[in-house]
Amino acid sequence: MAGVDSREDLVPLSTDFDRSWRGYDARQVREYVQRVEADLRMVIADRDAAAASAENLARRLEDLRSENDRLRAKIDRISRTPIEADGLSERLLRMVELAEDEATEITERARAAAERSWAAAEQAAQRLRERHEHLVAEVDARRKQATAEHEELMRRTRAQVAALTSEAAETRHRLDEHAARRRHDVEKDFEEAMGVRRAAAIAAVEEQEKKAAARCERLVAEAEEKARQLLDQAQRKADALDALRRRTTDQLHATQQLLADATPLLQVEPPPPRIEIVPEPRKQPAVQPAG
Repeated sequence: MAGVDSREDLVPLSTDFDRSWRGYDARQVREYVQRVEADLRMVIADRDAAAASAENLARRLEDLRSENDRLRAKIDRISRTPIEADGLSERLLRMVELAEDEATEITERARAAAERSWAAAEQAAQRLRERHEHLVAEVDARRKQATAEHEELMRRTRAQVAALTSEAAETRHRLDEHAARRRHDVEKDFEEAMGVRRAAAIAAVEEQEKKAAARCERLVAEAEEKARQLLDQAQRKADALDALRRRTTDQLHATQQLLADATPLLQVEPPPPRIEIVPEPRKQPAVQPAG
């Protein structure tokens, strides 16, 4: 993985603030912006260095694997072709011993390098696992918080709707009772009054009843509209919380997939077993009997 050097892509922060009698000091603002830009450059440099280190580690690991495979093939080739010490001279025996020593040294060096690479890979895997656990805990905390906020919002909305509905029903019942009492009183007066006054009073009562009914209907309609607005607002907030939960779940899935993709790359094949070649003892030449 090649490190991405984006230090040249860093856009300087804008410092063209309008001058005003009341506001921030221009020199302090420029110094603050310069410090922020310097911090950003340091962060970018650290990121690029980490990426380069990871790339070098992966390349070194691949080289060690290639050298390990080459040594294994060489050892297998030597093992498949046994060497007879009788047919070798002292010089050839010395060359074989030197080759064995060199093979042993290379094998030990490869084993040590592989162990160091394995330790570095284990540390990287541990850091990745800790990062994954932290992300899982953070996503779970956000999910719990979003669920609690959603439940609290729905509870308050239901309570407000219930209160508005109860208040509207009580108002309507009170107005109905008042209208009934008023009607009864007017009807009693009508019975004692003349026909004209009775008709006029009945008309007035009916008009008042219509106004009272219209007022009740208006109050009920306003209460229902208020309840509908509260429910719509609660639903929008619930949708936003659900969208946040889906986004955090997608981030968790992406993190788990990243860990699953990185695990095979961190597995290092163990070094091959050491094979030692022991030359056979030289046979003493037979003594010929005298003439």
